[in-house]
Amino acid sequence: MDKAAWEAVIPPWARWRWCGTCGTSTRPESRDEAAARVAARISDPAEVARSRQFPFRFLAAYRHAPSRRWSYPLEQALGHSLANVPALPGRTLVLVDRSGSMFYSRMSDRSELTRADAAAVFGTALALRAEKADLVEFGSTSDPVAFRRGESVLKILQRFRDLGGTDTTGAVRKHYARHDRVLIVTDEQYAHNGRGAPTEQIPADVPVYTWNLAGYRAGHGPSGTANRHTFGGLSDAAFRMVPLLESGRDAHWPWAV
Repeated sequence: MDKAAWEAVIPPWARWRWCGTCGTSTRPESRDEAAARVAARISDPAEVARSRQFPFRFLAAYRHAPSRRWSYPLEQALGHSLANVPALPGRTLVLVDRSGSMFYSRMSDRSELTRADAAAVFGTALALRAEKADLVEFGSTSDPVAFRRGESVLKILQRFRDLGGTDTTGAVRKHYARHDRVLIVTDEQYAHNGRGAPTEQIPADVPVYTWNLAGYRAGHGPSGTANRHTFGGLSDAAFRMVPLLESGRDAHWPWAV
């Protein structure tokens, strides 16, 4: 059991009530009642919103749930946590790296989530919340990942595959279609393409945001200039980066008309 993941999603009072009741009561039904109260609190939309936890936390806890008693409320909480994800306006292209290297490493020593897991849930959450999004998985090849608004995150995650190599440029060229922004979640290991680097395939006035999960020094494009941004790692804070950067880009001086 991943203690950190559970503690992140179970409210403090619920942890205390659950542990206290289960540890002192001699009546099985009392333990069941306490567990039911905790499960109800975990899956309460208002409680999830109040916790400000993002989907990563709930997916990690779900993966460690010992039984359906806990996995079901955590699945519900995962869905409710999408309300904490910013809703991006306009058209967004979300590219999720599913090359073999994404499956080899965990996100951290404290997490069982692989980079592939984290990238998929991050991309799925953003796509579900966006006004209009195209969600794409890529490796040696690339394909759209079908989803419907309001659909279970877990069901969508099951559609992602292991796609071998990393032709990021090919994926961008195939799926970019005048989107307002492009988001790429990858470890930035990518195959050389004679047509150039991935970000070169996108007009300079279109923002490109890359999350480099491995933190390699050499990336697949420039960062920190104009509309090209690269971030190291992936955490709850990653969900806030695009709105923050775009609000700064689009901000007007108080006297502007």
